[in-house]
Amino acid sequence: MTPTRYEGLAGKVVLVTGASRGIGRSIARAFGDEGARVLVNSRTPEGAAETVDEIVANGGSAEAAVADVGDADAARALIASIIERHGQFDVLVNNAGVGPIVPLLEMKTATWEETQRINEWALFNCGQPAAKQMVAQGGGSIVVIGSPAGMDAYDAQTAYCASKAGLHMLAMGMAWEWGPLGVRTNVVQPGWIDTSLNNEYLSDTDVRERVTKQIPLRRIGAPEEVPPAVLWLCSEDASYVNGATIRVDGGKLAGRPTVVSKRLEWARR
Repeated sequence: MTPTRYEGLAGKVVLVTGASRGIGRSIARAFGDEGARVLVNSRTPEGAAETVDEIVANGGSAEAAVADVGDADAARALIASIIERHGQFDVLVNNAGVGPIVPLLEMKTATWEETQRINEWALFNCGQPAAKQMVAQGGGSIVVIGSPAGMDAYDAQTAYCASKAGLHMLAMGMAWEWGPLGVRTNVVQPGWIDTSLNNEYLSDTDVRERVTKQIPLRRIGAPEEVPPAVLWLCSEDASYVNGATIRVDGGKLAGRPTVVSKRLEWARR
């Protein structure tokens, strides 16, 4: 299938946070293919380098944007440097995230704080200064990478679930307050995607089978299946889309099953 092309994204200045791997890397590469000027965020130069190299090798434009976006001062300095260098800021894809698996009774305060800081607060840290520039230049787009975990509690992942729930409401507040100013904010909710974030969890054959049975399409998604929704939301084709949530989860939340019915276990084994 030939991917949809959005000519209007060419030349746009796009920051993708947490773009060193997985979904973030796939999103950054997709914007590079559209001709955007991609800022690849990671906490280390080494983390951003491989994504930058892949985009450039494919004919795109990319550069590293090294910062811990969970740190307010570092995030704001990053946004300021991008605006100073490029003179504009068109798209923010808030993707950076961590997913510790720790029971609440055993969780350390530092783990809780880091999860909220990176998964939720980073959107405010980057989003506010980015939106100010977008308003000044006449508009822009923010896409927040959420999760079904913002709506359902997962065992030993309460910190992650709480951060994603807060992230979603922050995104809705941005859509409500900044929409009148020309800044559209939307959420993409990937479901179970094969990434390094959950590789260890899904490496258990029994766990992987049980997870797959909870997805109506009976498979776990690939990182490359997320960017099309993000690109569309940032394009002129989605010019009247604001405050929306697009689920890229194979139908996981359609019925929110916790136990798959025995009569359905035959399907797509």
